[in-house]
Amino acid sequence: MIIEQFLNYTLAFFMWLVLGRAALEFFTRDLNNFFYRFFYQFTEPLYKPYRKLFPCCHTLLLLVSLLILGWLNKPRGYATEFL
Repeated sequence: MIIEQFLNYTLAFFMWLVLGRAALEFFTRDLNNFFYRFFYQFTEPLYKPYRKLFPCCHTLLLLVSLLILGWLNKPRGYATEFL
């Protein structure tokens, strides 16, 4: 139970970091910017393997894989839940 909660919070944290970096990339890619540098330092280790495997759309694939992992980590057993 504790490991499951830890994984859930960790995945959620990284998902928000990736979303934050993707949103900031619309406005700036300047590493002198404090906010962009913060997101860059935490998400760059996640991006490196995706850049090697998928050179074109690594941000989208990273976000989709985090969403899939979050969906797989969701508790099951409720008959009324579809998503």
